[in-house]
Amino acid sequence: MDSTITKATPTDQDIQERLGNEKTHSRSTSSGSTVLQGVPSAEVTAGQIDPEKAAVGSFTQAPTASTSTEIEEARSSNTNMAPPDGGYGWVVVGACFLNNFSMLGIMFSWGIFQQLYKDEVFPGQTSAVSWIGTLAFGFMYIVGGVCSLFAAKIGYRKMILMGSVFVAGGCVGASFATQVWHLYLTQGILYGLGAAMANPCILAAPSQWFVVRRGMASGIGISGSGVGGLVFSVLIEKLNASIGHRWCLRVLGIIVWCSMVISAILIRQFSPNGTQAVNVSMKDAETMRKPAFLLLLSGVLLTSFGYFSPLNLLPSYAVDHNLTRSQGAMLNSFLNGASFFGRFAGGIFGDRFGLVNLTVFCVGASALTTLVIWMFATTLPVLLVYVILYGLMGGGFISLLAPVLAEQFGTGSLTILVGITFGVNGLGSLLGTPIATAILATLGGDIVDGVAPNSDKGYRGAVGFIGGVMAVGTCVFFLLKLKVGGKSKVVA
Repeated sequence: MDSTITKATPTDQDIQERLGNEKTHSRSTSSGSTVLQGVPSAEVTAGQIDPEKAAVGSFTQAPTASTSTEIEEARSSNTNMAPPDGGYGWVVVGACFLNNFSMLGIMFSWGIFQQLYKDEVFPGQTSAVSWIGTLAFGFMYIVGGVCSLFAAKIGYRKMILMGSVFVAGGCVGASFATQVWHLYLTQGILYGLGAAMANPCILAAPSQWFVVRRGMASGIGISGSGVGGLVFSVLIEKLNASIGHRWCLRVLGIIVWCSMVISAILIRQFSPNGTQAVNVSMKDAETMRKPAFLLLLSGVLLTSFGYFSPLNLLPSYAVDHNLTRSQGAMLNSFLNGASFFGRFAGGIFGDRFGLVNLTVFCVGASALTTLVIWMFATTLPVLLVYVILYGLMGGGFISLLAPVLAEQFGTGSLTILVGITFGVNGLGSLLGTPIATAILATLGGDIVDGVAPNSDKGYRGAVGFIGGVMAVGTCVFFLLKLKVGGKSKVVA
């Protein structure tokens, strides 16, 4: 496939040479300002210079204008800027890392709360409790598709600040819950809505600032969720034991609000033409109808049905296989820790071996480890092997989606495309864990004295569903690879 090279902004030396070459043909205006030869003066006065004319037009100098002034005006007339591949972009990456550390780190530690709620706070309501975490993930991704339109219009900072209030409010509100449906509204829907406001911004921002190192930048930003999951899995377990789950939720609310506010202050958007607001255009509609985009959405949907389920089910799986609750929390911590390295490395290796190539590999390896290792794991060492491998591969998959979108379809409407893609991802995450839990309950039988008589059969059915649906997703991503190629053009 042909490579597309981004046109960089002219350097001062280029402009100086052009000015020197054109001096003999220059003409000045009555105001003594710098003008563009070949562009009508009315357009210059109104500030409506066609970028294409500016790119090929020659710069002229009035007798009273200085060379430095000419250079500044000539540079400002070129409205198509290339991403800097660094600079303030690294601050943006750090802001995204911080936001994901707290907001997603807490969400990825949901399995700790699920174990607590189903055993102590709301015993006997396993299926009902399982919906709390999936509501949060589902609303974050599904509503995020709508929020991405507002984020593109009003800016990332305002969206993240609004989201921080909802997320923190969800944590604090959940601390007063006395019924499961209270948690649906707070820790599920309210938290998910706040995350939906911030998540499209956090996913899209790093890819806007980078081209050559786009995968690496996106991987670093999103890897904050892995570090956060590692830290918060342990912290939540300790806080629940020491101050109780209600005060634990209030402490989490303070932490996540502070982190998201700092992130909002630091984050900035980058646009090649200098504009921040984005409108949905016919070009965007055409992109959404492209076979490559539809294949990508299909692969994401199928994979998402299984992707989040291990995070939610592993703590319960550990306890039901004669491990302690602390060991179940440790499995979640190891999975999130491995996910950090997977998200970070996914971007780096994606830049080297091809983003689509690595996406196929990560989804396929996630399905394989689930079907081959987790399916038959009953001891702590085997489960540790599984969570490390799954975390590495699964983390790589989620970190590659935004760079793949930027690579294949450009960054002009990246916020919107990211919102749509992760909205589809949310549909699968919303339904995946409840389906797996329903399979577990159906095949495992009724719980008697806290134990299901056929729990092994139930878990194998649930794990088979999780791994099987991701295997089908792998096939769809492979079709995408055949359609666009493993290594594709770089579009700024």
